[in-house]
Formats: sequence, C-alpha cells, structure tokens
Amino acid sequence: MPKTVLVLMGGYSTEHDVSLKSGTGVVRQMDPALYQPWPVVLTRDRRWRFPPRPLAPSEQPLFEGGKHDLPVGDVSDGWSETAGPALERLPCDGAFLALHGDWGEDGRMQSLLEFHGVPYTGSGVLGSATAMDKTRTKEILATREIPIAASMELSTEMGPESFAERAFQWGELPLVLKVPTGGSSIGVHIVKTEEQLVQAAVKLCATEKRVLVEKFVSGRELTCGVLEGFPALPPTEIKPKCGEFFDFSSKYLPGGSEEITPAKLPEETTRQIQDLARRVHDTLRLRAYSRTDFILGDDGPIVLEVNTLPGMTETSLIPQQAAAIGLSYRDLVTAILRASWDKP
Repeated sequence: MPKTVLVLMGGYSTEHDVSLKSGTGVVRQMDPALYQPWPVVLTRDRRWRFPPRPLAPSEQPLFEGGKHDLPVGDVSDGWSETAGPALERLPCDGAFLALHGDWGEDGRMQSLLEFHGVPYTGSGVLGSATAMDKTRTKEILATREIPIAASMELSTEMGPESFAERAFQWGELPLVLKVPTGGSSIGVHIVKTEEQLVQAAVKLCATEKRVLVEKFVSGRELTCGVLEGFPALPPTEIKPKCGEFFDFSSKYLPGGSEEITPAKLPEETTRQIQDLARRVHDTLRLRAYSRTDFILGDDGPIVLEVNTLPGMTETSLIPQQAAAIGLSYRDLVTAILRASWDKP
C-alpha cells in the first residue's frame, strides 16, 4: 500500500516561487508504487491550499500545467483553503519538505510537524535552525577548524553611515555583505568601492536587523551535496553568466550559469571538497541530505554556506550530482524519503 506523503511547497519567504518548482518536481516524480503525493501549497499570505485527497498516479503528470496547476490550485475543482496550518485535515504518513527560506529551512516548520507527530524529510529542528543562520554556522564550523572566510556581524541600528564606516575600518575592500538568514543569494552584495559600500548599507539597513560582513575570497564557485547512505556526490562547478557571482538571476534564469558536474578538479581536490561537505553535514547535525557551497581560492576550498533543503527542480544541483552517481530524479526522491523517515 503506497504511503501518503504531504509535499509542502510555496511558503512565506522570498523563495516562494523557487519552492513551487521544487515541490512540483517532487510530486511529478514520486514513485507511485511506494508513495501517494498530497500537494500542499503555502501561499504568501500564509494560507494553506490543497486538493481533497492525494493524487492518483494518473494525476501526477498533470500537476503542472493541467488540472492541478500551480501555484494556486483550483478551489472550484475541490481544492480547500484554510487560514493557517491544516495538518489535522491532512492524514498522512509523513511530509516531503520542498520549502526554502524562512518557515521552511529555519526549524519552525520542522517544529510544527513534530508537534503534530508528522515525520518529515531533511534535517531536524536544531540542525535546520543552526544552518539557516550563517553567522552561527560559521562560529560552529570554526571550532572544528573547517575553513571559512573571516567575517563579523553588524547591527543595522547604527544607521547606514556608521555601518559603512565600521565595515570599511574592519576590512579592506572588496567585502561581501549578506543577510545572515537569507537564501537564493537574495540580499548579497559584493562591494568593491566605498560608494558601493554605502549604497549597499542604505539598502540593507532599510530592511534588515543585522548583516554579515565577510572578507571577499576570489576563486572558483563550487558546491557539493551529501546524501546519506550513498557514495560521496561529485562537486559541481558554477560559472555565472548573468553576474559576478551565483546570484538569484544566475541560479534561476535560463542560461544564467554554466553548471559542470562533476567539476573538473584534481582527484585530491575533489576528495577534499567531498570530505569538507560531509564534515559540515555531521558538525551541524544535519540529516538525510544537504548541500554546501564553496569558493576554491589560492589557499584551497573555503566554506561559504550550507543548504539543508537544497533546490529539487529536475535541473537543480543535487539532482545533477545524484545523476552523476547513477541515481535518477525519482530514485533521489525515494532516497531522501527513506533516509529521513521511511525505512525500506
């Protein structure tokens, strides 16, 4: 008897649309012999929208562009909508989290699911909350001598002028300014001049409470996933075409970047990056799967950040790396479910 799996997607963060694409891919490729997906769309205004029952195998391919179109769903076709979490109305065996950003990767959705006794994919509450905060992540990794870029966190309460002055006094330009809990490279600024620093400070101080200031490291952009129970995944090299780094446009616009999997690296460097990705995964007490981003500079690889729920579109980086070791997208979805909560 196939198990019923809620596929939570959308969400309340700036990564809403990306999450919809991840969730749609998971629904369409979930093995119907093992699982029945029940798509649940979390709308931007914090409503939950879902069809009256799990999708039958014949309906799964129609989920995108057909009867069960995203992102809205058709309420007139029997979809329901509630003003908040509707887990008591969704009897299931577990959940696949295709969410990104706040209320997806930060431990809050994980806490809600645990309160309702619903097993879920990916890392637990502690690992999710820790990895979501780049400042805390760097502090923990530093205790294990995992290479990271020098950084400091500043409060924006001081105002943009004082903020820019403090950042300039701390480190030589160029610098990288990041929202500590941001995702999809939203809120990331590489500043090379004092004018750019002030402009970025004005933008960030208007919307954020704190900002991570990081020394810029020049090098090749790489990322490497970990999938528990499987051999080490190969790193991917990312060559942005739309900007100076792997920003939102490079990640999600067609042709925005060139992604090379496996990355063309010496075997020793490949093993070093794979080992670091596993060490990061274990140090932060992550579960099932994760993806760690790196810069490969003159002094070797530097860890940039960690993704506890990496993108799951069919062309995303984790599916690319899984394919390189012989796992299809469908096999990857099954592997994540089994590693998280569904034992064979």
